[in-house]
Amino acid sequence: MKTLLLFLILLVGGFCLSACNCAKFCAKEGVIKSTQQPVMAEHPVLTEQEQLLPCFECHKDVTPDVYDEWYNSSHGIGSVKCYQCHGTYEELTKVPAMDRCGACHAAEVDHSEQATPCWNCHLSHTFTGH
Repeated sequence: MKTLLLFLILLVGGFCLSACNCAKFCAKEGVIKSTQQPVMAEHPVLTEQEQLLPCFECHKDVTPDVYDEWYNSSHGIGSVKCYQCHGTYEELTKVPAMDRCGACHAAEVDHSEQATPCWNCHLSHTFTGH
C-alpha cells in the first residue's frame, strides 16, 4: 500500500513539474501570450466631487486592510497612487492589466513570463515575496 501511495505521489509530482516547465518554456518562446485581462471593478456611484478625492480618503475606512497593505508597501511609501495601477473612476479595474506594471517596471515586465501576472509571485499591494 505504501509503495502504491509513494508511486502515485511521485507520478503526480512529476506531472506537475513537467506542466510547470512546459508553461515556462512556452511563455519564453512566445507560444503562450498573456491571457490575463483586467477585471473591472464594481464601484459604488460617486458624485463628481467625490471622484476628485484620492481613493485612500474613503478606502482607509471602507477597506482598511487593503489601505494598510498599500500604505506600508513600497508603492505607498513611494506615493504610487491607486489610479496608476487600477485606472481612473471611469475605467476602474479591480485587477489591473499587466501593461500597467510596465509603465514603471518595464525591465521587470520584459524579463518576466508573460503568461504569469506579477501578483502570482508578488503579493498584491505589498508586492513582497517570490
